[in-house]
Amino acid sequence: MRQSEVKGLPKILGPVTSDDFFRQYWELQPLHISRNDNEYFADVLTLAQIETLLSTQELRFPSVQLSHRKNPIASAEYTDASDQILPLRLIEYHHEGATIVISQAHKRLSALAQLKRQIQQELQLRCQTNLYLSPPENQGFNAHYDSHDVFILQVQGSKTFNFYGGGVELPYNHEAFEPGRHVPGALEESITVEPGDTLYIPRGVMHDAVANDTTSLHITLGVYAMTQRDVLLEMVEVLTDQDTSYRQSILPRLQSETDSLLDLQFNPLQLQNAIGRLIDDVAVSGMQDCSGRLMALESGTTLSLDSTIGIRDQQILQTERQGNTLSCRSAGVVLEFTDPMGRAIEQLQSTSSLPLRQLQGLSDEQKIALCVRLQQANLITVL
Repeated sequence: MRQSEVKGLPKILGPVTSDDFFRQYWELQPLHISRNDNEYFADVLTLAQIETLLSTQELRFPSVQLSHRKNPIASAEYTDASDQILPLRLIEYHHEGATIVISQAHKRLSALAQLKRQIQQELQLRCQTNLYLSPPENQGFNAHYDSHDVFILQVQGSKTFNFYGGGVELPYNHEAFEPGRHVPGALEESITVEPGDTLYIPRGVMHDAVANDTTSLHITLGVYAMTQRDVLLEMVEVLTDQDTSYRQSILPRLQSETDSLLDLQFNPLQLQNAIGRLIDDVAVSGMQDCSGRLMALESGTTLSLDSTIGIRDQQILQTERQGNTLSCRSAGVVLEFTDPMGRAIEQLQSTSSLPLRQLQGLSDEQKIALCVRLQQANLITVL
């Protein structure tokens, strides 16, 4: 299989398997995957694409900015009065030693959007991509830790990452690094990443990075954890939303009333609801994939009971059944289908494709209506 055909977690982790990664490294220790393949990430990003981006789009601070560890540069030096980036000036400062940082790059580059969508689908966690272009032998940031897990995908050049003591064990998303409070300890390890390598850094691990003797370009794929604390807080929401007794006020002077707060009882269904609500938030925050929808009118395909339909590859993040309702999570949307519509979708998921008339439990009108709704959500292909 060509590398351009490898997608999602296998793309960023291979040849390490997902099972081995989550058992040995996730939230535990850094992992360096060396590939000796300079073109490994060429199908995801190139330096030429960044030049095109700077030349053709209106970019503004702070979505694009410069960072220089030794000589911080005010944004006014490379923006106009409306904070719009002046690309030639930006590049001039880059040539003088500053790192170009492009945040949320998946919103501007389609290959990164697809990578983010694939990883978010597989992990069911929020993700984002930032780009870092550093000139030779320069450093954009002092030692710090991130409050989310990161995958460094080295595209061009090489960079040495230094790891220090003094980090925070698995910080929550809101526990951001504070320079005056979090001081790096002794140097513990140095890892040099080459083009095509992946470097995983767990959240809370103190590190910095220095470009070597050539310009370094890498993608940082940030993954935001869903912690056990998040689930517990969501379970409290689920329980107290459903039981009106928790709406009653308490009088702190009456111990018997406050003692009742210790009697919170959760059942498995409430746990499932809590996790489901958090995953819904992840799904809705994703970027919807409209590939092919504008071209649909040009195809001339007429929908009928003889049409063959199938679920589009990697479009459904997850389905979850509660009673006679099936929740269908996709990037940017959560759809709910009551039976028999829900059962029909489960039938679709169990096969690669089938003629529309073979959907079970639906009238002919319901089959067409379901197919139209799934088309509008871009979840199926019609052959």
